[in-house]
Amino acid sequence: MALTSSPNDISPAAEAYVWGFPLVSVHRTRSLLCSKTDTGTINHIDDLATPDDRAIVVPNNDTLYSSAWYDLGQGDLTINVPPMDHPGRYWNVMILDAYTHVAYVCRRHHGVAGTRVRVTFDPMTPPANDDSHVVTIGTPTAWVIMRVLVESPEDIAKARSLQHGITVTAPSSHPNERTERAGRATAIGKTGADFYSELKRYTEIDPPAPWHPKLSAAAQAIVDDPASVSSEQLIAGVAEGEKLIIGRNNAGNVQKNGWTTGRGATGSGGDILKRAVGAKFGLGGHQAIENRSYIAQHDAVGNRLDGSQPLLLKFQANAMPPCHAFWSLTAYGTDMYLVENEINRWSISDRTPGLVYDDDGSLTIHISAARPAEIANWLPVPNGPYIMGMRVYEGHDDVIECQWFPPSLAVL
Repeated sequence: MALTSSPNDISPAAEAYVWGFPLVSVHRTRSLLCSKTDTGTINHIDDLATPDDRAIVVPNNDTLYSSAWYDLGQGDLTINVPPMDHPGRYWNVMILDAYTHVAYVCRRHHGVAGTRVRVTFDPMTPPANDDSHVVTIGTPTAWVIMRVLVESPEDIAKARSLQHGITVTAPSSHPNERTERAGRATAIGKTGADFYSELKRYTEIDPPAPWHPKLSAAAQAIVDDPASVSSEQLIAGVAEGEKLIIGRNNAGNVQKNGWTTGRGATGSGGDILKRAVGAKFGLGGHQAIENRSYIAQHDAVGNRLDGSQPLLLKFQANAMPPCHAFWSLTAYGTDMYLVENEINRWSISDRTPGLVYDDDGSLTIHISAARPAEIANWLPVPNGPYIMGMRVYEGHDDVIECQWFPPSLAVL
């Protein structure tokens, strides 16, 4: 059985669904994004995320994004990163293959003096994720995502110049073309039996690398020929697979102080269920060694978060989020997108201008829908149910290993 840490009696159709979910998610996202920006072309998002941005769930509001899709079958890519303006400037280039295996070209590996890296299609060699200047990717499809930190509203112009300074050079033969949309990645679970024919198309474009987890013979037979079993079996497989993914998302989490985070500190390895969870709930998101994310849906006394109930989050002076880069706190609606508010503030962090620390050096953040008397430390949230997210970038070992958690959200 190829499905690590799963029930032994999983059906072949469900196994194929879980195995194929990341691939379908990646290709649906590619089709959506490349219906707006040509393949082989970098799409620079020159402003921080707002509620109008709904291509990717739980977006951060800390970094400028750039994104591009390439076919490595056309030849190698060259990524050039310019020198940053100071040692504290966070930057990151993430490269995903079609099955969500990740390679990093980032500050942790290459510092801030600038670097040049070659990206090549090599299905025999898993990504090393180190400071080497050759990155191997296991499928022809490669999604390159770049992030550059914006340190303040006044910093946006400098951050943009650094963002645009990161270049990706593809062969002159690489196609620059628009795609037809193929449905949203968030709606995969509603596809029914058609999921399997969609999966088959994508495996023909991006066959799995030899080191990617293998399917059982029965599940592989369904991927190869979805018509080999009945539509009823396929529909049941989707429902069973969705239940497994959602259940693993809950069971694989670590909880403390009302916050939840995923247990894994690195990639999914051979665990296809864990990989499907990552694709469903955080496609394109970082591994914990780069950024650990925490989610809260309840306050300190167990009530569901609701903007009508003001809350406080207090970091003691000697217990600030332990990281080499930065941290941020972001509010989302229950659909996992940013929500409009009267001061256009969707996150608050150690870089928020005018942040006021208490006399003892601690930091208290006010979280509510209603505007408080003092707004310097106010994070607006929806006047109703919402989700709170916290990110810690380049966290210390206690962050990576799930030992550090944010404080409880205290009722005001």
